Amino acid sequence: MKSVTSILFLFVAAAIVLSGCNGVSPPSKDTVIASVGNNSLTLQQALDGIPSFRLQEDSLSAVLAYTNQWVETQVTVDHANRIGIPNTAEFQQKLSQYRNQLLKNLLRNYIIETHSDELSVSSSEALEYYQTYREQFVFDEKYVRFRHLTTRTRTEAENANRELIAGLPWEEILERYSVNPVAQLNREALFVPLSMALPDLPALHQHLQIMGLTERSPIHFINGQYHFVQLLEEKTEGEYPDLDWLIPQIQEWLKLEKTRRITNAYLRNLYLQAEANNEIALSNVTEIDQILKSYEN
Repeated sequence: MKSVTSILFLFVAAAIVLSGCNGVSPPSKDTVIASVGNNSLTLQQALDGIPSFRLQEDSLSAVLAYTNQWVETQVTVDHANRIGIPNTAEFQQKLSQYRNQLLKNLLRNYIIETHSDELSVSSSEALEYYQTYREQFVFDEKYVRFRHLTTRTRTEAENANRELIAGLPWEEILERYSVNPVAQLNREALFVPLSMALPDLPALHQHLQIMGLTERSPIHFINGQYHFVQLLEEKTEGEYPDLDWLIPQIQEWLKLEKTRRITNAYLRNLYLQAEANNEIALSNVTEIDQILKSYEN
């Protein structure tokens, strides 16, 4: 009997090969490539769930890996349903907690969306804020801006290092090799105090203490992954940040502050309205204390 992996390999390989042959109509992306019980996975669903850089590296292997993981998940979920886990008190309690948290998060998103016109911060507004509080932006210690790459294999780290030396765009390198390309791309734009630069990765933190500008560290294997850093820029204690870099940071911070104020005000009004409608009942401190003592006894 052929394994699930073997069957998937033959099916997906045929789909990919046929899609590249002239005169042969490829299978539809709505074609089911796996099923467990009443649940099915289409090729399109698999492609949608796989990061683009994985598909670019090896689309067949990526689809097979995703499909195998999907099958394992469905088998596990089906078994949990059969033995009645969804009917347990623990499951219902957890489900209620997750539901409530999701509702809170989506309500916050709704508040932000409905007040989006109030959240914009112009560059002139950010500049005015900087001029008002200029002395608060002086660097109180050495600050650095650097690149940090994390890969799954040494080969990927070495390839990324060579491409960086060759002058390839950092964003493309991250897309090909990084385990978290978005976060590590955002990391590049930030100045951080040297004392707080990768403190959880001591070897890289130590390199940043002594590296020169544009210098790259050796590749280090830490916690099952491969890392290196490149120092891009540094600011000494007492310097002011460059406005070209600082103003967008202030804009983002002011936007977050506006978001926080608007959200808190909205939620506060909800509470006051519920209180005015006598929808809230709270035990007083004495009553709660007596209840706790009764349990202790």
